[in-house]
Amino acid sequence: MTKKFKWRDNPNILAKLIDANNLNTWKSQEVVLKPNEACAFIVDGRIGDILTEKVVGNIAGGFNRFIGDMMGITAKDRRLLFAMTGPADISIPFSGNLPNGSNVNGFANVRVQIRHDDIPKLLNMFANSAPMLDRKRLAEVLHNEIMMRVINPTLAECEDEIYLRSSALQEKFEMRAEVELRATLGTLGFTLLKAFMTSNQTDNEKISELQAQLSAATNTEGAHAEALIERIAIREAATIRRIECEVNIAKAEAAGKVTVEMQLELKELRKQEAQWEAELKRDEGQLNLRMKESSHKTEQAMALFEQVQANKRARIRQQIDHQDQRMDKQNELQVRMMEMAAENDALTPEVMQEFLRQQTAQKAVDGPGGEADVPQSKPQEYDCNECAKPVMVGWNTCPHCGIGL
Repeated sequence: MTKKFKWRDNPNILAKLIDANNLNTWKSQEVVLKPNEACAFIVDGRIGDILTEKVVGNIAGGFNRFIGDMMGITAKDRRLLFAMTGPADISIPFSGNLPNGSNVNGFANVRVQIRHDDIPKLLNMFANSAPMLDRKRLAEVLHNEIMMRVINPTLAECEDEIYLRSSALQEKFEMRAEVELRATLGTLGFTLLKAFMTSNQTDNEKISELQAQLSAATNTEGAHAEALIERIAIREAATIRRIECEVNIAKAEAAGKVTVEMQLELKELRKQEAQWEAELKRDEGQLNLRMKESSHKTEQAMALFEQVQANKRARIRQQIDHQDQRMDKQNELQVRMMEMAAENDALTPEVMQEFLRQQTAQKAVDGPGGEADVPQSKPQEYDCNECAKPVMVGWNTCPHCGIGL
């Protein structure tokens, strides 16, 4: 029966040198080598075969090997050198300064690999150290060299934080690491696959970040304040709108009540107006009737007045005609008398003077109308208050404007 042997129990182990003489067990042991694992046999100081992807049996222990050791037919020094042939990332911490004085902390990441043919070179590592190599031990071995020959020169050429984060710096760091670490890694049996540098925030970057955070916090607070102001404005607008709606409703209700009251009052006014209009029509009818009556009376009075005036004018014309006839007769008589006086030579100045005196006395007796002037009482009259024209006393209506007196 065989027993499986595990050469590593920690994933950080990269290589391990095992003394097979110390594996004394009654059962023989075997090891399973995976595709990324390899084992080199060192027998009596000579490097033997390097195996991988195999199941290696009877590597140590067992009754047969015990009998062989007792009889002295087996090798006296047998060692097993196990190694991981897959890529391994080594993180090396560093601390440095930029030319502007900023402190830079971070890690230099080196990706290395142990190739199949370089496994025996690992003995250079185990010559002066423990027979186990892990990532931490390899980082300690490379720390000083990578700091002095790769990191510090690279940081010295970095002007500011912007260049520190650029791809050009990473390319320069990788080329410098490949050149400077090639000899050391080759001696230890490692091949450099990749190298890059990761740095933490510098003081200036922290200040910039703090300023950005403060600015973002200020902007956030400002945005919150603006949002709060907008919400307050919206609430205010909604409250004002609600109040306006309530006021409009109250105004509408009041206007409706006023409209109803006004309609009632208007109805009463229209009723009163209709009543007044009816009374006005009645009064106008009565006035028209009185006006017609007054006009009829006035027409009758005017007709009578015209008739009286016509009779008076006819009488005056008759008197004037009679007076003219009498004057003509008197003139004719006087002419004859003067002719007779002249024929008889009796036309003396005294006769002419007496003749004229008698004629004047006769005219004084006859008057202008040929009749003795008879004093007549002038009828009483006054002016109308409306049209200012003369009317007679006793008239009830003005014949000119039709207004009752």
